[in-house]
Amino acid sequence: MKKAHILIVGSCLCSIIFGSVNTYAYTPEKLPTSQSSDHWKVKIDKPDVKNLKDNDEFNTYSIDVRNLGSNVYDATVEIYGDEPNTNTKSELITFEIPESQNFFHHQNQPISVDSKNIEVVVTWKEEPFRVMKDGKKYPARKFRQTFLFPQK
Repeated sequence: MKKAHILIVGSCLCSIIFGSVNTYAYTPEKLPTSQSSDHWKVKIDKPDVKNLKDNDEFNTYSIDVRNLGSNVYDATVEIYGDEPNTNTKSELITFEIPESQNFFHHQNQPISVDSKNIEVVVTWKEEPFRVMKDGKKYPARKFRQTFLFPQK
């Protein structure tokens, strides 16, 4: 009989103690984090809007991409998150950087807490077109750079 009472009291105490544990969305401890190359600098930081509600499904970040090199043409920024349990990545946003500016800023990008990586792909051309010896114009060569940020 005493064992039953101890078991019941112990179960109640465990449910009270462990039942009140709160869970929060993962936030990287080292924000801001950035990567750069000869051409681009990508920075992932805290979101610009401070009063966002805690969400167990998404982490929210601000994302900056800045051109460090010379003038570029047809620059595009694509941001991807990986899908759980697959090799598939889903597109979160695509933005074409106008030629009149050399940067991209997105203030509040939600990314699933299940994504292990945030992939930022930047593509660009270093000239608007190529002129061949015969005077014909052809599309210029396209360049691509990928930046990978671990989320967990």
